[in-house]
Amino acid sequence: MPTAYLLDLYDTLAHGDWATWRGELAQLTGLSQGQISAAYEQTRLERNIGAFGSPAGDVRSLLDAAGLDGALADRVLEAETAFGDAIELYDDVLPTLATLRAREHPTVLVSNCSWATRPTVERLGLDEACDAVVLSCELGARKPDPAIYRAALDALHAHADDALFVDDQTAYCDGARALGIDTRLIQRPTAMPFEGFAPTTNGHTVITSLAQLVEPS
Repeated sequence: MPTAYLLDLYDTLAHGDWATWRGELAQLTGLSQGQISAAYEQTRLERNIGAFGSPAGDVRSLLDAAGLDGALADRVLEAETAFGDAIELYDDVLPTLATLRAREHPTVLVSNCSWATRPTVERLGLDEACDAVVLSCELGARKPDPAIYRAALDALHAHADDALFVDDQTAYCDGARALGIDTRLIQRPTAMPFEGFAPTTNGHTVITSLAQLVEPS
């Protein structure tokens, strides 16, 4: 049985209306949703490792990739902040985290994210509900890079063979498994992940709620 838990953020612990957000960006910028998705993909790696230094820098990089000048940056940043304020936890998250803490199983949040995520983590109280928080933009490494899993393990003083990693993306579960960490691929029925669903589970045990981590097997 694992003693430490590494938990993804988006579409694992928390959810947002990604489709509506892309629609708002399209309206703000005059771009198609396809163009917006392409700009996100083009800048995802650098945004995830904190290359642009701030939420404003991330927005400027996105506009740049879309071929727009920086005149819209303030409006897009304001809209992004509002979107972050609307992100919510799934109902089973805080009870599950409380149960794990009561059972003396430490937890660490491990997220691929941009600079806008830290305020969301704090607003949702996850910095208090979890024992540690590892954000890719702050660390400078992203899943499935081994460095981010090792940083998460180090934050809990845990070993790979005593840990369990939960994520909604198969490739990120693959990265954890390569280090000897047990995995659960979470596929919530209501999730609409920004990165989409992977076409295969690649042998990872699937769960449909976080509460399954603490339910009797």
